[in-house]
Amino acid sequence: MERTNDLLLQAFAEVLRTTRLAAGLSQEELAARADVSTRFVSFLETRRRQPTLTALHALCLGLGQDFGAFSEAVDRRYQELRRGS
Repeated sequence: MERTNDLLLQAFAEVLRTTRLAAGLSQEELAARADVSTRFVSFLETRRRQPTLTALHALCLGLGQDFGAFSEAVDRRYQELRRGS
């Protein structure tokens, strides 16, 4: 069964990109730090892929971001999108 939530994917993609840029990292640098491919990071930021929990954890480590704080940021953005902000 395929489950998608376009607003959640958008929120995740936006927070990932914003956090990466705030950390001063390119997609290539984040990919190297998280031990994933640059293409995967690009696909996440363009909503073409969804991360697994282990990939999400690796990305948070690569960003130097707490997993919980990152998840909360995604949830905040998701709620904003749902309200139409």
